[in-house]
Amino acid sequence: MGASHDMSGQPESPRPLRILLVEDDATSRQALNSVAKTLGHQTYVAENMRQALDLVVSENEAFDLLLSDISLPDGDGWELLRCLSEAGLRPRRAIAISGRCSIQDLARSQHAGFDHHFCKPVEMAVLEAILREAAEEVTR
Repeated sequence: MGASHDMSGQPESPRPLRILLVEDDATSRQALNSVAKTLGHQTYVAENMRQALDLVVSENEAFDLLLSDISLPDGDGWELLRCLSEAGLRPRRAIAISGRCSIQDLARSQHAGFDHHFCKPVEMAVLEAILREAAEEVTR
């Protein structure tokens, strides 16, 4: 299937994603947020599971993308995605980013419903490609 086009026949630009970014490490959080904003996406940033759930409740709308660390101070990304799903607010896509990278961790992320699980440190070019792919999917 080809790319969609606008009225002038030009390829349609993917719409900005609404991204819920959950990361407790300040340096990682800043880097991930910077890449997402540079690509034109709207980010909602949380440092832990409670802040993330509060953001989702206040928005009362599912995000396009969850970009979450697995190890959080008050829970984990797997539990967060389960809570969002149970509330009917599961994001269209979910990406785990973690220092937890055993075969068991990758399998648990897949079982929890994450579309991808990247090991830290994440190469920014890889993150950019994933964000572009997600934005194109949401535009369809």
